[in-house]
Formats: sequence, structure tokens, C-alpha cells
Amino acid sequence: QEEYTEKGHSKMYSGTGFFLSKDGYIITNYHVIENVENNNIKVIGLNEDYNKSYTAKVSISDKQNDLAILKIEDSSFTPITSIPYTFKFNTSNIGEDCFVLGYPLISSMGKDIKLTNGIISSRTGYNGNVSQYQISAPVQSGNSGGPLFDKDGNIIGVIQAKHSLAENAGYAIKASYIRNLIDLLPTQIILPQHNALKGKTLPQQVELASKAVCIIIVNGD
Repeated sequence: QEEYTEKGHSKMYSGTGFFLSKDGYIITNYHVIENVENNNIKVIGLNEDYNKSYTAKVSISDKQNDLAILKIEDSSFTPITSIPYTFKFNTSNIGEDCFVLGYPLISSMGKDIKLTNGIISSRTGYNGNVSQYQISAPVQSGNSGGPLFDKDGNIIGVIQAKHSLAENAGYAIKASYIRNLIDLLPTQIILPQHNALKGKTLPQQVELASKAVCIIIVNGD
């Protein structure tokens, strides 16, 4: 999560989120939204349109595993046409290729989506945390809540943090924890069933997947 302005007493934060369903359910990190005031959460970057923002509310959160599901609740929102990725809930192996999409440091890097890639370095995370992967793909503030993909375009995790003392050691919460949280939602949501990314080149995968990855702004104007 990136802090980038202070207005009055409330700090403004940004992070990344991505769609779980066409009708506006989005997953991000709990720490991206934990300091929200007056339900002031906006989602921008749908279909890579950075001029339009949508109001969202927290549907359910899981502080322990650092996840939150938001729902766009905005009369101007129309469901997105397609979500190109699927979710993979079993654990990926060390050495598998992976890539990350997100919106790091938007105050200085700008609002267009950023790609980094690498491999799964470990099946456990910080201090041996079994809920996380360690990855070599570089991540920065603002990448928090963004998707971690395997080479076939399956979502395998949610970016959470970088190791402050190590180069290219990032952490992602495993996708199985997303499913656990979805199961606790009061309404049933249908995860995407069709993977349009498999077999495509990385630039093609990024172009398609970007449409369902968004910026989360907390306590903005």
C-alpha cells in the first residue's frame, strides 16, 4: 500500500485489486483498506480507463490473512464483459515461472499498469509462513493486493509485501485463502471458469488480464 498525500487528518492510500466476478467483486489486501474513513474507497482503471472512478464497499475482510473482498456499489458501473483468468488453488512448485500485474508507486511511476516477472522461490513465506509464497518478481508499495499469475495465466496468489532487507524477495498470499474468504460471503459468487490466457505470449496475457486489474484508492478526494 502506498501513502501519497495527506488531506486534513486522513491519509490517502493506494493499492491494487483484481476482479473475482464480472458483477464487481474485487479482492485486495486488508492492509490496503484498513485505515478507510467514511467508506471512502474508489476503484479506478477498469478496462484501463483511469479517468472514471467507482465507489466500492468492503464486503468481508480477513485481517489475519491480510485479505479483503470489495464490491463496487455504484449506479454508473456496468458488469465487466469478461475475466480472462482462472484460479489455481493447489500449491505451485518452486521454480515455476510467475508474473505480477499492479499499480506500484502511482504518485511517481504513473497510473499505467506495471508488469514484473520471476519465479516462485519458496512454497513458504516470511519466517516460514505457510500461507505465503516467496517470489523473485520485484514488487513495490502499491503492488499490494495485485494478482500473482503462473505462466498459464492462473491466479495463484495475491501480492502482499516485499522483504525490506532483501533484493527481489516478495511475498504473496496463496489463492486457497481467497477461496476460504469467498466461502464466507453472504452471497454466492461464481469465479471465472474460462482461462483465455493459456498458450498466449506474455504481452498478450498482460493485455487481456490488465482489463480486470484495478487501482484501489482509499480516503481520496
